Amino acid sequence: MNKRNWLAVFGVVYVLAWLIGLVIPTGTLSPSMPDAELRQALLANQTARLIQVYLIDGVAGISILLFAVAVCGLFQTPGEKNLARVVLSAGIAAGTMSLVQASIQQTMVNSALLTSAETPFRTLLVLINQIDTFKLMALALLSVSISTIGLRTHLLPAWVNWSGIVLAIALLLGGLSFAFTNAMLTVILFASLPMLLIWVGAVSTVMMNDFKQGMR
Repeated sequence: MNKRNWLAVFGVVYVLAWLIGLVIPTGTLSPSMPDAELRQALLANQTARLIQVYLIDGVAGISILLFAVAVCGLFQTPGEKNLARVVLSAGIAAGTMSLVQASIQQTMVNSALLTSAETPFRTLLVLINQIDTFKLMALALLSVSISTIGLRTHLLPAWVNWSGIVLAIALLLGGLSFAFTNAMLTVILFASLPMLLIWVGAVSTVMMNDFKQGMR
């Protein structure tokens, strides 16, 4: 086992960042809300939303990127180098888009912009949702590529691999909910988050256990 796989701990960090971020009460924002209402909602939860943004977009974005680096190291075998590069590319894409979202959301809770009547909050929120669609596509590519290699190499349990393939489908369908108003797609979107967290946590746990055994 490549000793770089201690980076698998960042999969656990990713899960924890999301779980902690989700319990922070910040209210719900929707592009259908007028700018004035969005401004009030952001003002009412400015500090809490900033902390949440740092966790679920900032910390999580960096963590998923480093998680992909760890998985790429695990699968750096002669027969799987191409798919390992896909894993790394998908992780970099997902992490980068998450950090871009963090920057935009940090801008939205900037004190100077919150007091300005000219700030296009709805436009920024729509942009965040559009980025989310592509981020979910990158995460789908990440999960399906890891699962495909896992099925070939048997380095991951079969249930983790098949769960990753189901997750990829859920992420792709869930991402469509930002483009199309459909109740079923919205349900799939919400269901895909716990699926993602469980899957990332499972992959990280397997990799960390293997790393510990390799250090003995």
